[in-house]
Amino acid sequence: MMRKRLTLALVSGLLLLLPLAGCAAEPVELQAATAENLQSAMLGITEAAAGGDFTEAQSLLTAMQGNLRTAAAAGQVSAERSASIQTAINLVSTDLTVEIEAAAIAAEAAAEAAALAEEQNAKDAAEDARDAEKKAAEDAKDAREECLDDKDRVKAGECN
Repeated sequence: MMRKRLTLALVSGLLLLLPLAGCAAEPVELQAATAENLQSAMLGITEAAAGGDFTEAQSLLTAMQGNLRTAAAAGQVSAERSASIQTAINLVSTDLTVEIEAAAIAAEAAAEAAALAEEQNAKDAAEDARDAEKKAAEDAKDAREECLDDKDRVKAGECN
């Protein structure tokens, strides 16, 4: 469910970056070169997120946000368009943060499970060693009793 939401947010972000077609006399909402740079950044974010590298996606998103601010300050993006792109960035950032936290929780749970398994294996190994020691003592006792039952071996001093 979360990945679907993240994918939708990333796709929405890409759609917001599409340059507007219109009259050349109207002010540019988003210059084509800037749109291309932001789209390229969004593609990198999408690929990192799709690959499960949410930390890298978050880093790329932060860089994209910086590029958006720079472009807005240079007049390459209108204030309205910059705000709508920033809204998409915020949504994606929130989703990535959730994914990063979920991955950290999953990793912690896996580490705890591994530690418990290792502890159980150690307990099992100790129990197996005690059982083997007990069996060896019983086998030695049985062997001594067999030896003592054989009078010739007792006379020969073989049953010590």
